[in-house]
Amino acid sequence: MIEKLKVINDKLIELNTNNEKELKKHKLIKKILNDDKCFFKMEIKYAYSILRDLGIKEQDLKKVYMELINPKNI
Repeated sequence: MIEKLKVINDKLIELNTNNEKELKKHKLIKKILNDDKCFFKMEIKYAYSILRDLGIKEQDLKKVYMELINPKNI
């Protein structure tokens, strides 16, 4: 799942080359996602915020988050 998020993030970086605010945000998210265990290290509110910024639908947030913090998926 983290790999899918990285791909989404890369696409958003490409799409926002002319939007400095969004570009800066997605470059920061890219740095965070470089650590495959990043979601284990952050508070849930920040994790949900990142997932929202990556375009994960509200109804899917919990499912995606639970998959990301599942030790079996590392």
